[in-house]
Amino acid sequence: MNKTDFNMDGIEDSSNTISPSVDDIVACQFSNWYETFRTLPKDRFPRKTVTIKSIVIPLPQAFLDYLKTDGVTLPIEATNVSSLTAEGDDNSEWSDEDNDNEDAKEFSFPTLTEEIRAGIETLGGEVMPKLNWSSPKDAVWMNNGKLKCQTPGDVYVLLKSSDFIMHDLLHVFDNSIGEKLDVSYELVLRQWCNLYPSMEFRCFVWGKELIAISQRKHTEQFPHLVTEKMIIRSEIIDFFDEFIQKNSQGMKNYTFDIYIDRKERPWLLDFNVWGTQTDGLLFTWEELSEMVREPAELHVPSNTLLTNENPQIRVVETENEVRHDPLASYRAPIDTVDLASMTASDASKFEDFMKLCSKPSQEND
Repeated sequence: MNKTDFNMDGIEDSSNTISPSVDDIVACQFSNWYETFRTLPKDRFPRKTVTIKSIVIPLPQAFLDYLKTDGVTLPIEATNVSSLTAEGDDNSEWSDEDNDNEDAKEFSFPTLTEEIRAGIETLGGEVMPKLNWSSPKDAVWMNNGKLKCQTPGDVYVLLKSSDFIMHDLLHVFDNSIGEKLDVSYELVLRQWCNLYPSMEFRCFVWGKELIAISQRKHTEQFPHLVTEKMIIRSEIIDFFDEFIQKNSQGMKNYTFDIYIDRKERPWLLDFNVWGTQTDGLLFTWEELSEMVREPAELHVPSNTLLTNENPQIRVVETENEVRHDPLASYRAPIDTVDLASMTASDASKFEDFMKLCSKPSQEND
């Protein structure tokens, strides 16, 4: 990365970098925390699990090399993609045939493709993919605007089209403190859940204490959050005290994302590092840094509605507070979206258009 960096939510960051350690980054990768929170000891916790069922698949080096190649050429055994399937048609396939390039390289990962197919079936037929740290949410425009995948081809399209995935592969230790480590890369398939975006929150922890909570989808205003935010705050503090703080595996400074369901049960979605690599959402990192410089009483009895200042909770309370969507710059050009909708019944037309867009422009002599 250059001096102007992008954090894992797509925000351009030209401020002074708050750098995590290499150990912090490694601790936040999915396989380092998943099992701890997926299967909880019955004699210590009131719930058997607090995170979504997932499958972790080790990735071979040949596949990592494939992800780094240019273009979106799918493995020959995984060309069936949902984004090109018209209603009532289960046979639409992604085709990269190019008559002008008969020597185009073909890729094939039959073992991995079968593992992905089996994983999707085990998890109920729909999954959300990610690598060790990042999900390809910047590439959802290639997959009907969603991270939901139903075929190995869907997974490959998202991974292959994502800058965030490339960040995991090439830049994950940029601006970190300590000696860089070799990474064993993994594909994570998470069971697909229809989550209400208004009930996702990011929590900020410093010195093992919860200091701030932010509405996750800060690009919209949800009226119910304004009236319920202190109740939500109380639920999050209880969850942190009961599950997160006791199982943070030595991490002192970090962030974590949670979802609160209709039964008011929080679910752990992810861990992220404490630093400008992570989007502060409704907080700036200058504000968060200032909070940790000023000692404050962070804990009060958790069975009451909390009114003390820390941890602070912020939600979008008016339309004027709605923030710009950091992923907007990753969306497809509007003419591409229009073409995709007009050619839904003929996948080949859209594929031809995408191939034309991918070719370098040539000036006439």
